[in-house]
Amino acid sequence: MALKDLFSPMGGLEKLKITAFTDDTYEVSTETYVVMYNPTTFSQQFKSKWIPETGLVDGKQYQFRTIESDAVAFEFLFDASLASPPGDDVPGDVNLDYLGANNGINRDSISNNKTSAYALIKEDRHVDRAIKRFLHVTQNIQSETHKPNYLQINWGAYEFRGVLADCTINYKLFNSAGLPIRATISANFDQTLSRQEQAAEAAKNSPDMTHKRTVMAGDTLPIMCQRIYGKPGLYMEIARVNLLKNFRNLEQGQELIFPPIKK
Repeated sequence: MALKDLFSPMGGLEKLKITAFTDDTYEVSTETYVVMYNPTTFSQQFKSKWIPETGLVDGKQYQFRTIESDAVAFEFLFDASLASPPGDDVPGDVNLDYLGANNGINRDSISNNKTSAYALIKEDRHVDRAIKRFLHVTQNIQSETHKPNYLQINWGAYEFRGVLADCTINYKLFNSAGLPIRATISANFDQTLSRQEQAAEAAKNSPDMTHKRTVMAGDTLPIMCQRIYGKPGLYMEIARVNLLKNFRNLEQGQELIFPPIKK
């Protein structure tokens, strides 16, 4: 099926759409960009953060801290030769339900204020302006905010919110005037978390909250106290709270309570 969208015989797969927002609350959108061809593949990267424990045990051990924000990578094709015409520009709707019904957002403006890569290329017969528009939406510093846009990617049921980390443009074909008529953009996006989301994440490891922890292989009470409170010397108090007769004999799979510490 060459470059055509994979599901076009079945009525057309929604075109991937990138919506630009002014900040990480994703409440105020400025414009959208609809790609020319849907990616045939994309990749996601997930990272686990581990920190080394020192001074408490012999040898080198690592303690799991958190799952870090993920990243995604897409390759977008721009082709003015129209060797294989793309499907209809049918962008999916931006999902704003998580903001509530009375969020004050003009949803019509999000749908109407959009740029189609195909429309620009069809008019120009080259890909230069379509690529510049992509960079304007995803990477250029905006005059109102003095920083690049925050981005929401919608593609069918898939949704991703973050920023453009980097992109590489490969120009592959040129017309007689030297303008590119075929190019690909390899783009990497990093997920972003709002301050509210960061606060919720930080609360999971706050010493001011009660924690329930499952004893893992190699855990000791001083190590767990160091991990949660930053103070391994609290192990006797935690042993008392959990009614432990011998704090040295922890069993793997055992659940312990770590209450808030007094300031």
